[in-house]
Amino acid sequence: MTDITGLRERRRLATSAEIEAAAFALFEQRGSEHTTVDDIAAAAGVSPRTFFRYFPTKEDAVLGVKRAFFETVSESFARGLDLAGATAEALAEFSAGDSVPLRRMMQLRCLCKVDDNLRQASLVLDSEQCRLRQEEVAAAGGAQAALRARIAVETLTVVLNAALDEWATRRVAGEPADLVDVFRITCALQRQLCP
Repeated sequence: MTDITGLRERRRLATSAEIEAAAFALFEQRGSEHTTVDDIAAAAGVSPRTFFRYFPTKEDAVLGVKRAFFETVSESFARGLDLAGATAEALAEFSAGDSVPLRRMMQLRCLCKVDDNLRQASLVLDSEQCRLRQEEVAAAGGAQAALRARIAVETLTVVLNAALDEWATRRVAGEPADLVDVFRITCALQRQLCP
């Protein structure tokens, strides 16, 4: 007997991946402003109604990799790693092998450099996730927990974005670049600048 639940979940994941791939391809060709949900749905072979069952906006169709990354950071932090360690662990997980998430992260970073609409949506997601990380860090306690959490999380967010941009720039130029190494170097530079 076939596992219906497993089959449905695999189909759901496959449809989501097809929509994501279509959105990335169209955004790279036309930009997000000149791409509609109908365009993405047609390219993915689904209806607009199906698109909206998976993603609330066309921008969200390419931001999934970023959301998944933040969830991984949160899980690592919950296991007791400090915020930088949790971020490095999540980067390592996303960098393992020749993974689709790693390629999607690079595509997203490159798109955000040239697509104002997508960059704005990405910044909104960063802001939401920054607030959630602040709550997690503040819950870890200590005097002035909320202020410490805000400084730690916002600083690390800037460092992470700089590292991701540096890594993507190197990779697009054909240079070898290990994402975790670039992140660690960027963290070290931040500590030198603000000891």
